[in-house]
Amino acid sequence: MEVSKDIQDSLQKCGIRRDVDVWQISLTRKKLTGVPDLSRFHFLRKLWLNNNKIRELSCRSLNCCLTELYLQNNNIKSISGALNHLTCLRLLFLHNNQIRGLDDTVHELRKMQQLQTATFFLNPISHEPGYRHHVIHYLPSIQVLDRKEVKSVERRRSFQMHSQDRHRVLQSVAFGRRVS
Repeated sequence: MEVSKDIQDSLQKCGIRRDVDVWQISLTRKKLTGVPDLSRFHFLRKLWLNNNKIRELSCRSLNCCLTELYLQNNNIKSISGALNHLTCLRLLFLHNNQIRGLDDTVHELRKMQQLQTATFFLNPISHEPGYRHHVIHYLPSIQVLDRKEVKSVERRRSFQMHSQDRHRVLQSVAFGRRVS
C-alpha cells in the first residue's frame, strides 16, 4: 500500500526506527479516500489527514489517546460511529467538509470531556438554526469554536435555550430556598 510506504519513508527521514517512538503523523495531500490503519502506533497523539478526499470516516484503528486530529478539507459527510472512542481529543478540525446532522455530530463527540477547540464551519451543520449554542451546550469543555472564543454570555444563553426547566428552577431559587 502506498500510504504505508509514505509513512515508512517519513519515519526513516526522521530517524525513527520503532513504532512506539511515533507521536505524530502527517498524511496531508495524499489523495486518501479513507483513514489508513495506524493501530501499530500506540503513542500517536497528533494526526494530520487534511486536504485529502476522505468521504467516510472509520477511525476505529486510531489510538484512543489521540489529542489532535486534523480532518479539514475533505468530503466527509458524517462522523457518526467514528470518533466517540477518542476521549482524549483536545483539538478537532472538521471544517470544509459535507457534514450534516447537528444532533448526530454532537452526540458523537459528547464523551470528549477534554475537547477544547473544534471547527465545523463550511459544513451544512454550521448553517442549522441555533448551531453555535447547540454545540456550546452539549460540548461544555469547548473553549474555541470555529476560531472564535466561547464567551460566558454564550454559555449562559446556551443553557437558557437548551435547559429551560433547569434555568427556570435556578432563577426561582433565592438564598437557598425556592421562591414561587
